[in-house]
Amino acid sequence: MYLLALLIRRVLRRALGRRHIRPDMALLTERVVYAGLIGLGVFEFISLSLGNAAAGLTGLLVAAFVTSLGLQDIVKSYVAGFYVLLERNVRVGELLETGGATGRVEEVRMRTTYLRGEDGALIVIPNISLFSNTLTVRQAPPDWASPKAEPEPDVPAG
Repeated sequence: MYLLALLIRRVLRRALGRRHIRPDMALLTERVVYAGLIGLGVFEFISLSLGNAAAGLTGLLVAAFVTSLGLQDIVKSYVAGFYVLLERNVRVGELLETGGATGRVEEVRMRTTYLRGEDGALIVIPNISLFSNTLTVRQAPPDWASPKAEPEPDVPAG
């Protein structure tokens, strides 16, 4: 199973490279597939060792259930980020409006998207809200806020 996991990981890396998928997305996909195959191998080994296929299947189902409950929100954000990055509906430099927040897209990551507000504030949006809410995407005007330096602290004169 280990050799099969390595082979599939290598084939997946090449396929994602040909599609020009972002390196962080490709790495995450490779790791998830690899870990899943190794997990299947472990449960297969347990069921063969015990001589009972039901024991391995039960262990696999319990592990999947516990993982899904514990990581539900995080997994939702990552899956939404995967689709946001894959579909490329939101690109760096565009003006994005969603859920009362408006800003120029600075960076799109797997779990969050960073916007720069008109006043220069950094706005962090979880990708699940980009995936599940209505978005308005426009070209940002050239005079839209750029990252500003931290303001100098007010020091009283004298």
